Amino acid sequence: MTDAELRGRLQATQIDNDADAEQRAWEIVRSAYGTAQASRRRRRFRINMPAFACTVAIMAIVLATASAPREALARWIRGVIDFSTQTHPRPVLGGLPGGGRLLVNSPSGPWIVRADGSRGYLGPYTAAAWSPHGLYVVAWRGAELAALDPYGHVQWALSTGAKVTVARWSPDGYRIAYIAGGSLHIVAGDGSDSHRLDSLVDPVAPAWQPRTGQAHRIAFVDHLGDIELRNADTLALHWRIKPVAAPRELLWSPNGTRLLTVAARQLSIYNAAGRLIATETIPSGDTAGSAAFSTGDRVALILHAINQGADGVVLLDANRQGLERAPEAVFTAREQLAGIDWSPNGAWLLTSSPSADQWIFIHVLPPTRLTAISRIAGPFRRNANRAGGPLDLAGWQR
Repeated sequence: MTDAELRGRLQATQIDNDADAEQRAWEIVRSAYGTAQASRRRRRFRINMPAFACTVAIMAIVLATASAPREALARWIRGVIDFSTQTHPRPVLGGLPGGGRLLVNSPSGPWIVRADGSRGYLGPYTAAAWSPHGLYVVAWRGAELAALDPYGHVQWALSTGAKVTVARWSPDGYRIAYIAGGSLHIVAGDGSDSHRLDSLVDPVAPAWQPRTGQAHRIAFVDHLGDIELRNADTLALHWRIKPVAAPRELLWSPNGTRLLTVAARQLSIYNAAGRLIATETIPSGDTAGSAAFSTGDRVALILHAINQGADGVVLLDANRQGLERAPEAVFTAREQLAGIDWSPNGAWLLTSSPSADQWIFIHVLPPTRLTAISRIAGPFRRNANRAGGPLDLAGWQR
């Protein structure tokens, strides 16, 4: 019997309230579970797969042939097996599904993960962000802003006079926006002509509008909490709006026609003129996490479920009519999820679980499947004696 067949039979089983059946099922499950527990105590660092397989088989027989146990027990069994994940973690990152290169910010500095899984360390910077097409990265530490090639070689460096907290490269590669000392600044892609765009802004990462020709327009949150769209060269204000809820993240669609704002309990989408198109309220008990646009209209969003203790990845369509929710989450986990990125070909999503020390690759096109990589943080440590920390997914480029 395959995993899929077993899962189907378990989920299709009709549940009744036969108390004798419940007792019989419980005795069998408790006995099998006790055997597995004893095996784990004897072999602390090894998984006893035969015992686990035996347990699953017994569960399947009980559910399929006996007068089935009560719903509570069935839910418990399904929860233990955890059909929502089925990730089967691997201990080694053998490569990136979908190809391309991944930029990762670690406590020791930024890294580039290549398509074959090999890694390149860029230096002891706080963080970094891609340039268009992945030709360079912009990295920062303290009051220093620098452009690096994919091998970590410094192309230019700039002293900003204040601590840099975030930087973003424009879609055409000719401008970089960065926040230093609470002010938003613009610098040319070659490190020249640095100037201040706004003297006091919120720490939300600014978002460059794509496909604007020679105009460099950038959206950001000012100190009043308003969203502004300005020309980064002339400083001209295109529009200013009061958002529905305080945004944590600003995202332009790849064609530059829609701006998505992500707040703790609200998603809002605006057109290029700043007009509100639609809002989506996050379900009660949940909060919105990171989001990412695909190459089209699809948006992947992490939902943190406070009450249920599970996080999930959901897909939405952010089209000109508004936000349309996909029928269901593409992935749920009992662990907290952090960060979301699309593969360059749009077939895969990558999210991370810092508490489980895993990366989870989700193939969103049929046939859907999951690939999880365990113990992922270790290879990104430069010093074996240095404590590790969470990894930040900073973009998946070709």
